Amino acid sequence: MLGRKQSNILVIKTDSLSGFVAADPVFEAIRKAHRKAKISLLTTQGLQRIARASPYFDQVAAMPNLRDRDARREFVRQVKSSKFEQVYDLSNDDEARRLRGAMGPFGPKWFSAEAAPKRTGKGGEATLPGLEKLADTASLDVHPRLPDLRWAITARKDSANMQPSWYGISGAFGLLLPAASPERRWTAEGYAGLAEQMARENIMPVLAGSKSLHSFGDEIAQDAPQLVDLSGKTDHLQLAALAQEAAFFVSDHADEMQLALSVGCEGVVISPATAPFSAPGRHIVTMTAPAGAGSVDPVFVWRTLANMGLIPDRDGAPVPSPLTAHAR
Repeated sequence: MLGRKQSNILVIKTDSLSGFVAADPVFEAIRKAHRKAKISLLTTQGLQRIARASPYFDQVAAMPNLRDRDARREFVRQVKSSKFEQVYDLSNDDEARRLRGAMGPFGPKWFSAEAAPKRTGKGGEATLPGLEKLADTASLDVHPRLPDLRWAITARKDSANMQPSWYGISGAFGLLLPAASPERRWTAEGYAGLAEQMARENIMPVLAGSKSLHSFGDEIAQDAPQLVDLSGKTDHLQLAALAQEAAFFVSDHADEMQLALSVGCEGVVISPATAPFSAPGRHIVTMTAPAGAGSVDPVFVWRTLANMGLIPDRDGAPVPSPLTAHAR
């Protein structure tokens, strides 16, 4: 899995798509700090494909189940034989800590992120590990920039399955990106109302995300049969390509929204009033409602998108924004 070379560096990133996107500037800093080294990434199986398209890693592998004694023993043997000089643990999760413990007291120099805070409450927002202290301790020169994953598109830009037409999408379309957690989602009725409005304006409504959203997509399609349901049908590279071509996105803080933002897609985020979403430097509007995300009216979402310049009205003029929208 992990080959021998005079200078070997290991990076561990095994948390989530949001975490992978957020770590993009740190990935770049590690690459610049070790220009001639062989850099290997340990990540999740689901993130392997997009990681292999990045310009930062020479080798990518999935973290095995370290709870399995035989699998752990064999994997640790492989890692030790690779003779890594440094390890950058950007997750500091249970699996990464198990690996560090199995390496013993004479392992490579190990830099760990600050562990992500625990979620609070039912459906609490996922948190990410802190990378600032790691960067400082490891003397990494992290450029202060927003994550930019446009490399995910250029890596396979000529592939047929990176084009909207591969999915039967033609003309203008918008991405609907619901959260995987039901507690975080805008309602199916809300998404359906927006999808119907989009279809009336000849903008194709496209649902994207993990396959766990398929039944939620069925609920939306009952009221909005024009919906193109791609849940579980795109990998992260394909979704990045769709996001770059989309007129806009509407989400409720799904992981996939972070990927869309990282390639320049713009749109509306529906968020609880108690925990409004913000993304400084991005062209988004956060919509909140005291009664919860379910009370956000799809008409207001549509008007907000129009006011942002993402959807002109039939005369080409912007639609006034509703007072309930809060720009971030």
